[in-house]
Amino acid sequence: MKVLVTGATGFIASQIVTDLLLAGHLVTCCVRNKAYAKNLFPTATILSCDFSNDITPDHWINRLKNIDIVINCVGILYHPNKKTIWAIHYDTPRALFDACVNAGINKIIQISALGIDKANVEYAKSKQAADDYLLSLPVKAIILRPSLVYGRGSYGGTSLFRGLAGLPWIIPIPGKGNQQFQPIYLQDLSKSIIRLLEKPLLQSEILNAVGPKRVTLIEILIKLRAWLGFTKARLWFMPLLFIRVGSLFGDLIPYSSMNTSSYKMLIQNNITSDAEVKKFHDAIGFIPSDFSTGIYSKPSTVQDHWHARLFFLKPLLRISIAMVWLLTAVSCLFFNSKTALYELLTHIGVGGIGQPILLYGASILDAIVGVAMLTGWQLKKICSLQIILILFYTAIITWKLPYLWLDPFAPIAKNVPLLVAIIIFLALESDR
Repeated sequence: MKVLVTGATGFIASQIVTDLLLAGHLVTCCVRNKAYAKNLFPTATILSCDFSNDITPDHWINRLKNIDIVINCVGILYHPNKKTIWAIHYDTPRALFDACVNAGINKIIQISALGIDKANVEYAKSKQAADDYLLSLPVKAIILRPSLVYGRGSYGGTSLFRGLAGLPWIIPIPGKGNQQFQPIYLQDLSKSIIRLLEKPLLQSEILNAVGPKRVTLIEILIKLRAWLGFTKARLWFMPLLFIRVGSLFGDLIPYSSMNTSSYKMLIQNNITSDAEVKKFHDAIGFIPSDFSTGIYSKPSTVQDHWHARLFFLKPLLRISIAMVWLLTAVSCLFFNSKTALYELLTHIGVGGIGQPILLYGASILDAIVGVAMLTGWQLKKICSLQIILILFYTAIITWKLPYLWLDPFAPIAKNVPLLVAIIIFLALESDR
């Protein structure tokens, strides 16, 4: 079959594309980064798309030529701009679905989420709106609503759980930790979709894609920690108020794993009825692995250990780098002697009106860099700018004021670990 997959490089979709290709299907991937997708799937057809802006059927109709089935995997748990969430979950999918009707597509498979009918967040409301619209169209559709999806890699909620499970000495438990989930193994979800591609469909339907057993949040975290190979840790039950406050800070950061949406979905059960479980398992023709069987089907690696340990260190690294730039700006503008600073500028050949222009200009630039790091704005470009600035500052000082390398507390030498920290953060920046 000729299958078009949107968001093909995502956590769930990348596994689906891989399995489709292995099964001999012809796959067209609609992605934002064509070069990256082509490296991942060299035998697939790669098309460029933008789910934030491709909101009319005309954007999609040419992409659907000779396509039999469409699988929509695009999703975003949180973004500070609600319009972005609705564009990605509803406006663009609606345009895609309309184009599918016009193009005579045989079947649409929509990857949705379990519990969206209960959660009062933009993620859930926009997903629900897209599902409802799809069901109203004269095209056969399967809406899959997974519970927690886990696999060899991780993203979003599963990354958060790994981070909690990987902390030294303690495992923080949000609330009482008795929230229930019905996790489904990523490979089983992908296998389910391969089965559903070829299944005759008399009418559109919703399937709750879940594993066979319910597990509590405590059980998930304890089993994840054991799978990662870490020693046992003390459970620390955190009041939900702390999580709620932390989520408010996360709301300020695009694509943050900890935000109001994830908080509201975390505190509620994410399970379905026995009848719905049987309906899904009958539809796919097999019973997915339970959580323990799934995670132990492949051993954890040192990279899994790194990811778990670095999950909470990564934002701390970003904050610490930002504080260096912000404190430098504040110190130069308000606390250091302007006479001493101007004297240093004189030594490097800057005099007259150039001194205040350079001093205040550099301080404002440092402040902008610090704020950009804190807010996550254009992180790759900002990190590259920091590297250039540090190398430039260090080169000028080494050339004109080399004695500063031997100053007490080695202030210039600290540029070296700061430079390395920025390079490490730049390497860790992409988690999508």
